[in-house]
Amino acid sequence: MKIAVLFGGTSTEHEISLRTGTFISKTLASMGHSVKPILISREGRWVIPKEYRPIFPEGANGNPELYLKQFEELHGVSASNFTSLDCDVVFLGLHGTSGEDGSIQGFLKVLGLPFTGSDVKASALAMDKIRANRLFHLAGMSVAPFWELRKKDFLENPTLVETLDLEYPLFLKPVEGGSSFHTFRINTAEDLERRLPEFFEREDHAILQKFLKGTEVSCGVWEKKEGNKRIARALPPTEIIPGGEFFDVESKYKPGLSQEITPARLPEPIIQKIQEQSILAHKTMGCEAYSRTDFILVDGVPFVLETNTLPGMTETSLIPQQAKAAGIPIEELYQSLIDQALERAGKVPVA
Repeated sequence: MKIAVLFGGTSTEHEISLRTGTFISKTLASMGHSVKPILISREGRWVIPKEYRPIFPEGANGNPELYLKQFEELHGVSASNFTSLDCDVVFLGLHGTSGEDGSIQGFLKVLGLPFTGSDVKASALAMDKIRANRLFHLAGMSVAPFWELRKKDFLENPTLVETLDLEYPLFLKPVEGGSSFHTFRINTAEDLERRLPEFFEREDHAILQKFLKGTEVSCGVWEKKEGNKRIARALPPTEIIPGGEFFDVESKYKPGLSQEITPARLPEPIIQKIQEQSILAHKTMGCEAYSRTDFILVDGVPFVLETNTLPGMTETSLIPQQAKAAGIPIEELYQSLIDQALERAGKVPVA
C-alpha cells in the first residue's frame, strides 16, 4: 500500500513531530508498505520526495533547519504538488496547531484523501481547551476550575484579571497547544501580572486553570475492530512522575527527567475508573481510531486535563508503551489506524 506520512509542521511541536514521523515511516516500511515521508517546514513549505523511500537525516541533533536541509538533499523535491499525490492513505505524524486542530484534516478531506486519526470536528474541539473543558464538565467528568482570557481583552483592560476571582496556584496555558509549550505555573497575582504581557507576545488566547496536586496519569483509547463494528477499548494507563513541578515539555521528551510507569501502580478500581473516563472523554470529543487523555488523580478522583487526538508515536511515547503493555504489537495498531481511515473514506482496506 502507498502511504504518505505527514510530519514536521508549523507548530511549536515541530521537533517532536520529526521524531514521530521518522518512527512511523520506518515502522510502516518494515510492515511492507511503500512510504513517502512528506516534511512540512516550520515556515509551512512542503518538501515532497520524488519517490517512496523512508530515509531520513542522521546527526541533525534536534536542529530543525539542518534536518530540513539534509532531508531535501536526500530526497529532492517532487515536480508534482500534494493535490495530485498518488497515495492510498495519509498517515498523520503532525502535532499541535495546524496539524491536530482540524486544519490539515479539513484540507485532506476536501482533496478526498483518506487520513488517520479523528475527523475535523473532533480534532478542532479537543484542541480548544476552553470548549473541551466545558464539554467534559457537561459529560459529568471532574474538571479543575478554569478561566478564559483573550489577548485583545487584556490589552484593552489589563485590570480585567482582577475580576476573574482566580484561585492560586494555577497554570497559564495557550488555549490551543500541546506538549506543555508556553505553559507556566503561577503562584500569586503578582506572578501573573509579570507573566501575562510576555505570554501574550506569543499567544492570543489563554486558559487559566487551578493547579491540582496529585498523581499524573495518561490513558490511551484504541478503537478495535470487532465484527463489523469498532469498539473503543482503553489501554493500560501510565503513571507519570515528573522531574520538575509538572510534566513539562522538557520532562516529556528529555530522557531521564521523568518516570513513566506502565501499567500505573494504582488499585484496580482506580485504574478501571481512569479507563472508563478515558473512553468517555474519547466519545465526548467525538474522537475516532485512537486518542490519549491526561488526568490528575486527587484523592482517588481523576480530574481530566485534555484529550490528544494525535498523540505522540515515537518509540518512547505513551501510546506505544501502553499498546506493548496490553500485548498489542505496534504494527497491529498502525494497520488498524490505516484500515479505519480507508473505511471512513468508503474504501475497502487491503487485506
